[in-house]
Order: sequence, then C-alpha cells, then structure tokens
Amino acid sequence: MIRCLGVIVAAGACISAHAGAADGLRLVQDLAPAGTGIVFTQIRPGANPQLALLEWSGQVRTLSQAFQAAADPDVSFDGKRIVFAGQQKRGDAWQIFELTIADGAIRQITRSSADCRQPIYQSRVFSLDIPDPWYQVAYISGGAIHSIKLDGSLHQRLTYSPGRNADPLVLPDGRMIYSSQLGGRTQLFGVNLDGTDYALFFPGMNLRMPAVTDRREVAFVEGAGQLAAVQLNRPLHTRKALTLPAGGIYSTPAPLPGGSLLVSWKPGGAGQFELFRFEPATGKRTAVFSIPGTEITQAKLVAPHEEPEGRGSGIDESVPAARLYCLSVFTTDAPSVINKTSAKRLRVLGGPASQPQKMGEVDLEEDGSFHLEIPPNQPLKLQILSPSGAVLRTSGWIFVRNKENRGCIGCHEDPELSPENREAKAVIKKPVSLVPPVNHATGGAR
Repeated sequence: MIRCLGVIVAAGACISAHAGAADGLRLVQDLAPAGTGIVFTQIRPGANPQLALLEWSGQVRTLSQAFQAAADPDVSFDGKRIVFAGQQKRGDAWQIFELTIADGAIRQITRSSADCRQPIYQSRVFSLDIPDPWYQVAYISGGAIHSIKLDGSLHQRLTYSPGRNADPLVLPDGRMIYSSQLGGRTQLFGVNLDGTDYALFFPGMNLRMPAVTDRREVAFVEGAGQLAAVQLNRPLHTRKALTLPAGGIYSTPAPLPGGSLLVSWKPGGAGQFELFRFEPATGKRTAVFSIPGTEITQAKLVAPHEEPEGRGSGIDESVPAARLYCLSVFTTDAPSVINKTSAKRLRVLGGPASQPQKMGEVDLEEDGSFHLEIPPNQPLKLQILSPSGAVLRTSGWIFVRNKENRGCIGCHEDPELSPENREAKAVIKKPVSLVPPVNHATGGAR
C-alpha cells in the first residue's frame, strides 16, 4: 500500500497505467473547474466493489470504507452529494445511501428487505395538495423502478411492466428513461417521475446504460458493447452508431460538459475496464485514468450540473382505478388489417405475462375510439378483435397508475405524428368500467 496526501489507496492508484492519461484527466478538469473530481466504482480481483473519488491531482480516495460493498454512484445537481447503493455487512440487502462529499457523512435512505440498486436523483415533484415541491431518488428493486424522498418517506413503486427494468436516467425535461428486458429484447422506455405515461422511447434488441449529452442526444450501450445515440427530440428516427463492433467494449457512459462522455473501455475479450474521455462527433478516445489490475466503471463527474425540469403529479394511491382512452384504432400502420370493416371490439388482458387473463371486452365506437376505467398498477394488454372474435392486433404490455388519465392515438401508429383534431365519440361518454366492484362486507374485490 502507498499513502497519498494522508489517504491510503491501493498501490498504483496514484499513477496511471497509460502514458498521457494525466493530460486526459487535466482536460476533464478544464471542462469542470468547479468540480471536485470523478467518482467511480472500482473492482479489484477477489474483492467486492467499492466507491472511490479520483481527485484532480490523480490521487484516489475510497469513499465506502465502512461498507462490505458499494456501487452505482450518482451526483447531486449542486455537486455536493453522492447517492449510491451499499451493502453494510455480508448477507445484508443492498440499500440506498447519501454521502456528503465535504465531510464524508453518510445517511441511509431506504430500509427495505429487498436489494435496492442504481439510485438516481430526480428533479422536483409538484402536487396540488402538497404546498412545497420535493426531491426524490429513483432506484431499482425487484426489477421495477421505485422512488422515495431523500428523508426516506413517500416510497412508491413506479413501474409495473412484466420486464426487468434497469439503468434509470432523468432527461432534461424531467421524464425518466430506462432499459426494460422482456422476451429476449432490452429496449428503452420512458415514464414521468411518478410512473405515469409509460411509453416506448427507443426500440432495439440489447440497449442499456443511457446517458444524456450536452448536445441533446441520448447515448447508450447496445449489442456486445458498442455506443450509439439518438436525438432527444426525435429518438425513434435518428439513431446513429458512435463506435464500431471491432473497436473494443464500452460501458457506463456519463456526460461531460461540451458534449463528450466519460466511458469505461477495454479491448474486446481481454484486459480490464479503464476510464476514457470519448468524443461522440469524432469517435476519439482519450485515456483519463486506470489502476493496474482494477476495473473502473460507473464513473461520473463530481461537479454542479443543470437540474432537469420539475414535474407535477396527480397520482392518488387511495383511488383504485385509472382511465384509458384511444382516439381511434383506425389510426394505424396497418390499415388493411385494422379498419372500420374488420375491427369491432376491444379485449383487455391482465395478470402475469406467462398466463394473462381476460379482464373484459367492449365494443369500439364507430370512429374506432374507446374509453375504459381499469385497475391500476398491473400489466395490461389490449387486443383488437374482428366481428367473429379473431385477434387482429395485440399491443405490448402497458400499465397505468392510480387516478391516471392515459390516452393513445391509435393502434401501432407512428408515435411522432400528431392526432387529427376531432372529438372522439367514446371520450364524451362515461368510461366502461373493468374495475372489479368492491365487496363492502369483506372490504375486498368481488
């Protein structure tokens, strides 16, 4: 072991394994002169992951000495705190903690019996019945996204799709995107800060670890470890590859001022993850830091950065219903299949993805619209039926939250198109209820 400025670090931690890496670190410092350094997760052979802070001097300070294991750092908007996942003792569930950089003080946020991982700071949440907005962190537990106030109160589960969710990220407009794995595909989906308005953000086969750049693009890892990006305002039609399959393996991109990225990179099939600065416009990769024999991942700049827009929430978990409407199923990418002659009814399926159950069927209005009252917080699928009951089209899994009013334009329509400016017949009527009535004698559903 060697000692740097009174801090004990692993041998070699103060010296980069790459010639010129010190210059790379200085270039990153020049981008954030008000910053403290770079926080990252380090994994040594035979050891558990730990959090460390790379200071601008090139010296490393371990932040999680009191933990059996720690990982998944995220930096507060003022650059003064770090939220992370930690395991205090062997066998404990992973919980969410917040660390104050100035004094090293750590406080626990979650107290769950299940593992809680990948926390991120959310922007402010507003509600009409609560006078002051509040901050939350979102995190992954049991394959779903949850949120909780920084003081440990107001825990909510936000996602209910059957896929396993990971890698949450808050966009500049306050929405969250994340990767969702289901049926052999991992795609990017989005929700509001309270779990409402669940929708596909970008399709693919193996998409993960999204990061927003200063150029209003979302970069992500795809395939076996390549980088790609889409424009934030038109994600479905703007994908571009940033790296080549033969160019090594990339992991955990994170934004830097000016549009570049911090990335972990290693040669394909060999070596260890080391820290680099990556330029999406040119593909240039500059070494920043490495520790011989140690993996460096999940690196993020510890510096003030712009806070995303706040979001309002109308969720009321005491309301056991939500509304779902469609303007017209005839707005579709398959008009020869879904039209006024062929499509007559709508079937709603619910329950586990492995064995969905029919919740009910309703007639479509003449203009192809429907308006339903449905149970919240469970996976749902919609099917368009022919007059004989044959299934013409089936949606992907969706969900709605308590008291949410959720709408869609059509059936597999282009999500980037605006709907026609007309009043849907079903919407001006009361919704058809598919919510089981309450048996007041027992207090349960009948």
